[in-house]
Amino acid sequence: MPKVNLTSKYLENLDPPEKQKEIWDKKVEGLGVRIMPSGYISFFYRYRLQRKNQRDKIQRYTIGQFPGVELKEARKKVWKLKIKVAEGEDPQAQKKARKNRKAPATLEEVAEKFKEKHLPGLRESTRRGYRSRITKYIVPALGSTPIRSIEKHQILDLLERIANKQGNPTQSNRVRAVLSSMFTFAMERGYVDSNPVQAIKPVTKEKSRKRIYDKQELKALWEAFEKQAEPMQSLLKMLLICGQRLSETRKMQWQHLDNGVWKIPAENTKAKRVHYVPLSDLAFNLIDNLAPLTGDSQYVFESQMNKGNPLVSFSKVASRIRNESEVKDFRIHDLRRSAASYMAKLGVDRTVLGKLLNHKGLAGDSQVTAVYDRYEYMDEKRRAMIKWSAHINDLIYGQDEAKITKIS
Repeated sequence: MPKVNLTSKYLENLDPPEKQKEIWDKKVEGLGVRIMPSGYISFFYRYRLQRKNQRDKIQRYTIGQFPGVELKEARKKVWKLKIKVAEGEDPQAQKKARKNRKAPATLEEVAEKFKEKHLPGLRESTRRGYRSRITKYIVPALGSTPIRSIEKHQILDLLERIANKQGNPTQSNRVRAVLSSMFTFAMERGYVDSNPVQAIKPVTKEKSRKRIYDKQELKALWEAFEKQAEPMQSLLKMLLICGQRLSETRKMQWQHLDNGVWKIPAENTKAKRVHYVPLSDLAFNLIDNLAPLTGDSQYVFESQMNKGNPLVSFSKVASRIRNESEVKDFRIHDLRRSAASYMAKLGVDRTVLGKLLNHKGLAGDSQVTAVYDRYEYMDEKRRAMIKWSAHINDLIYGQDEAKITKIS
């Protein structure tokens, strides 16, 4: 049996043999590659299982098809299997036992298991995105197909259709990520042996969005905000004034407002840490005006259609804003980016801006500073909010001053 210093390039350039052929990896003992006349290439692990009072048993464990399973993954898998064998376990027998259990047959059945077991551990916004893509794209296209039968070309067809025919390359890449996560989930439970999505590159490269609204656009957007019903109107304004994320702002609670400071709990932040935002008069007045409407609720921006819960649906309002403001490419997240850009132009220090936005990389945080000072950089953040609120006031109302609510 020939041994070779295997590389991915070597495997990619293998010619199909006239009959089945096996080669062995020089780097990792026991790792083999099976090449079929059809061109099918798969990894397997050959091991000797020692048994008391019996002859040793030679077993083979199929790892998966190349390139769905990459060489480095196969090597890592063999090392894990070696540990099991050394501990007296039989990986192949365990694999057969898993297969004998009733496993989800179709991708749709796996999707249901995935939503039940995997999604609860993700952020709420991520869960919504996963569910939406599974329901809208993945299940309609592949749901009835046995998951073990799904091939690379079927997945690629789906992704190209979304990117090219539907003109949504970003969505195509998001669907690819969800599908890959689903196949990894299925592998961990023994439903499939490999993840074919890993062999598929994103159909297109995404361009990071850098949209920042100019002064005329901000004024037009603000005027469009004022045409929306409360509390949606105030929520949109608050996103621009405070520059915080939509997922955090919409969950603002009355109990988290104290002495002109908005405390965002760790569980609501992307950075998973408590975040303190000083409120300018412009922000505080918006909140104060909502008290008659939502003051008896838990949430400042309580949905008027679904009492007891924060506002949740924004696609229709974003569409209305585009039409009413004539800013045709309006996206809610661009408000945060625009706020950050204008504050930087106003001279706000990069580190202070990072603290205000609760952005880990930009803030230069360390665990020590986060633990020591729960109100770190509060004075600097307050001054930044004063500058930005004054700028908004001047732009929207022709005023040149904005005061911060006193913080004791």
